[in-house]
Amino acid sequence: MTVSFWRFQLAGWAAFAVAMGGSRIGRFPIDFMIATKSTMAIMGLLYTGFILRPLYRRVLQGNPPLARTIGVTIAASYIVALLWTGTYAVVDIYIERWLLSPTAHLSNFWQVFGGTLYDAFAILAWSVMYVAIKHQQALVQERERALRAEALAHQARLEALRWQLNPHFLFNALNAISTLVVDGRSNEAATMIARLGDLLRGTLEQPSTGSAPLAAELEMVRRYLDIEQVRLGDRLHFEVAVEADAWSGQVPSLLLQPLVENAIRHAVAPREAGGHVLLTARRVNGRLRLTIEDDGPDVAASLTRASNGNGIGLANTRERLLHLYGSAQRLTLGESALGGLRVEIDMPFHE
Repeated sequence: MTVSFWRFQLAGWAAFAVAMGGSRIGRFPIDFMIATKSTMAIMGLLYTGFILRPLYRRVLQGNPPLARTIGVTIAASYIVALLWTGTYAVVDIYIERWLLSPTAHLSNFWQVFGGTLYDAFAILAWSVMYVAIKHQQALVQERERALRAEALAHQARLEALRWQLNPHFLFNALNAISTLVVDGRSNEAATMIARLGDLLRGTLEQPSTGSAPLAAELEMVRRYLDIEQVRLGDRLHFEVAVEADAWSGQVPSLLLQPLVENAIRHAVAPREAGGHVLLTARRVNGRLRLTIEDDGPDVAASLTRASNGNGIGLANTRERLLHLYGSAQRLTLGESALGGLRVEIDMPFHE
């Protein structure tokens, strides 16, 4: 339990004891009022701190329906008030014998539990305040998590642009374009320049919401591949296999492009014979499963590099998924059936 919670508890129940004692000044001796109302407040502090608080944290975690919250709060408050009233009545008799009358005793059921309804309102007021504060804290945490996710999305956008402006990438792209011009293939060169412009502009124009349909994300991948295809020619074999019900799934913007670029950079470009990259997407039990596989020859080195976060955008991708989906997401690395590296992302499906 946090220190701030207990400070809140002590201050609240101290105020309660003062209010209860002040309402009966002059009717009972001051020493009796201090002893009995302090005891009452301490019991309230213990019952709410050690019974109600753990109960609410366990039963009302997440985002329960309003009816459930109201029902649990009312029922728990009354049960704890019943316990509080009964134990206080028994302890108060001993205080009364000590400070007022040695013959004081409990004579009937009503004397023990008669104040339950009154005490229940006090406990219910505490419960409503506690649940409201926890709900407010949850809203603040969710807002902070959304802000962090948005910041990471902007970081990913800039990171993708940085990699696309990498001198090697630009040199190869411009070299491919100049080759087309020298060969007299001016129309194709003009097309390539337009594609390069589209790619850079598309990177900056990603939606501010931080997510996009899978179809739009794959369009960005296609723009990148159009350029790489000219540079690598027949050495690059790229295949996309998306099931029909997965196209509309929302994915974080620029999620796939850095991973595809990573596969081409390390598994295709360095090899004279080129290589094969496969991207698949399917919907499984209300979740979206994305995989990027390659046939790179050194899967052990690829796994080591990727596990250390050295792959392009991989560390950023992990962090973005964590902030967006928490424990509901999973990014795993393994050996592909193609013989190279396999990156699999499993996350909730949203349209």
